[in-house]
Parts: sequence; C-alpha cells; structure tokens
Amino acid sequence: MNITYSIPELMRLAGLRGYTPTLASAVNTLLNAKNDIEYTDALKQASNEINGYSVSIEDSEEVQAYAKSGHFGLPIYMPVLLEKIDGTNGDLLLESAVLEISRTKNIVITDVQGRDESVKEFINNGDYSVSFSGIIASNGASYPKSAVVEFEKFMKAKQALPIVHELLNALGIYEVVITDYALPNSPYLNIQEYKFNAVSDSPVELKINE
Repeated sequence: MNITYSIPELMRLAGLRGYTPTLASAVNTLLNAKNDIEYTDALKQASNEINGYSVSIEDSEEVQAYAKSGHFGLPIYMPVLLEKIDGTNGDLLLESAVLEISRTKNIVITDVQGRDESVKEFINNGDYSVSFSGIIASNGASYPKSAVVEFEKFMKAKQALPIVHELLNALGIYEVVITDYALPNSPYLNIQEYKFNAVSDSPVELKINE
C-alpha cells in the first residue's frame, strides 16, 4: 500500500532526505497544478519518490516474490522491530524505516602463470549488509529524548539483535549486528533523523561428540 503525504509533510521529508530532480519536478507540478487530476498525479509521484519502494506488511505474496527476485539495492519502506535485549525497556519499533540490502560473495581470485584468466574459488555467499534510515519524532513540540536514548541502547549493544521484518525474515535474516550508526542534526525540534548499518548474523551451533 503506497503512502500519500500532504504538501507540508512532503516539504518536511524532502528537507530530511534531500531533493532529487524527480521529486523537485513533482513538487513544482504539485504547487502549480491547474486541476484535480494533475494535482493527484503529482502528489502520488512526489509521495512515491519520498517513500522509495512501498510495500504493505499484509502483501506477503508480493514480499516473497521480491525476496526471490534478488533485486538488491532497491529501498524498502517498511516497519522494523528490534526485539528486547538486556538493558532495554522493551522492543524498539521503527515505523518509518527505509532499508537497502546488499550482499557480496566471498571469492578467492588467484592469478596463474601462463593463463590469461584468473582462477576463482568460491568460499561462501557472505553476510548480508543492510542500511537503515528514518526518523524518530514526538507528537508535540519537544525533542523525543526518551525515544532517542532507548534507540541508542540498541545501537550500543554488544550482541546480535533479534529483528522482525517481513523482507529480512523472508531472506532468512533473523539477527543483525550493528556496525555503525549516526544521529544527524535535524532542522526540526521534534524530529531526530537516524542512520545505521548492520550485517546479518546466524547463531553458531556447537556439537559435542560423545
């Protein structure tokens, strides 16, 4: 389900994420719309540009199809839930998270004398790399201090974080390890932008031979 924003919301989100030529054109058309049809089309285009690729949680078939397609690099606009760990007050729900997923295969390339091409040795598929971005906001005119403090507890965790996300779980990712994070300055008092990167993690199974 696509999300459509009002003009003030578009301006606010564009200020956070930055303008693109497509978004600037859509906003300009929106502000100068001569009829309802032109206005609606421009509003939809501008909203889609802000959202990236918008997917409804209920659209499990669409998510599964995307997960199987392997088209990495496309931003996904979906809620993210980091489950409670020691030292936190509860689960962390990031309702407006935008994700980008990539994966690099681990391959050893060896040059062989007398051969024009190198020898490639496949090691494994490597970890998934996931970048997250979004905003933490309060309903009033005050800074969302308590929410940001709770957010940072998860970011500083010295362990893998259990994660609930429709697409990541479909790809077999149930835990992630945070590699770095940032809380950039925001021009708005009640909004804190966030960005963080993570890699997928899998529990290590130890077998005891008797």
